[in-house]
Amino acid sequence: MLTSFKPLFGDWDYLPLVIDDWLSPSTRELTWVAESGSMLIAMGQALELEPGDWYLHGLRSNPKASSFQIGCAILGMKRVIQKELEARGARTLRYGTLPWFQQSLRMGALFGFKEHFRLGHASHRVPEIPHEVEGIKVDVPEDISPLLDYFRESPSIKTVGGYFFTWWDTRQLREKHLAEAGSQDLLFTAMKGPQMVGAAMFWHIPWQKFLVLSIMEGTDPGLKALYEAGVSAARRLECKAIGMVHPSLEEMHRRQELFGLKTSGCETVQLIYRRTHSRDEGQSSRNR
Repeated sequence: MLTSFKPLFGDWDYLPLVIDDWLSPSTRELTWVAESGSMLIAMGQALELEPGDWYLHGLRSNPKASSFQIGCAILGMKRVIQKELEARGARTLRYGTLPWFQQSLRMGALFGFKEHFRLGHASHRVPEIPHEVEGIKVDVPEDISPLLDYFRESPSIKTVGGYFFTWWDTRQLREKHLAEAGSQDLLFTAMKGPQMVGAAMFWHIPWQKFLVLSIMEGTDPGLKALYEAGVSAARRLECKAIGMVHPSLEEMHRRQELFGLKTSGCETVQLIYRRTHSRDEGQSSRNR
């Protein structure tokens, strides 16, 4: 399996790090492999991020396979995943790909995905900790409940329907995510005297040694102070890189310049497939 797909990504592929876990039985994971004779054609995995909300990732096809073989594999994957995920109570299945991956976009269209929104992203080696922003204090808040509305009503999160980015996958922001970040000292408020000038939530991916700056909102001085907290957290967690994310690629580039980072990054197309209810289910819901 690793040999068949290695030509796609070479040493950049994360499959060797996760393959043992992917092939272990799980109620929250569904790993799919298509083969023709002795040749592996394609594979991928559906992962339940939240109850009823699944994420499709790790999709790859054998570069030695024909377009016909790959097309048949995709249709087979669609049938298997639909059947298995509906049996597990799935409501939505989401998928992210780069806009120039035409094969992935065609696969998504064939599967039945619709474009949901786009998000800019980039990664950087963990820099030196910036100088502290004068007059702004950054702390992990004791009361997280006000931040839920603060983030949801922010210009960036609001435009994408309350979703936030944990690198490739997107999730609806809920208070439990803030609580999880707070428990890891990855939720911050930036205060200038009694006034809050920004807040941020970061997402740690331990197996990649990676910290994602998932949400950062506030004034420019507030953003700079929160970025300093993110770099400090990345160094504390011994991360090798930090990820910048934002629904606007232009805004993400502006922030990189604000933080003294090299301007880089691209967009990810976020796709969504919603379960189609049967006629009986629709009639039942109208009667309730």
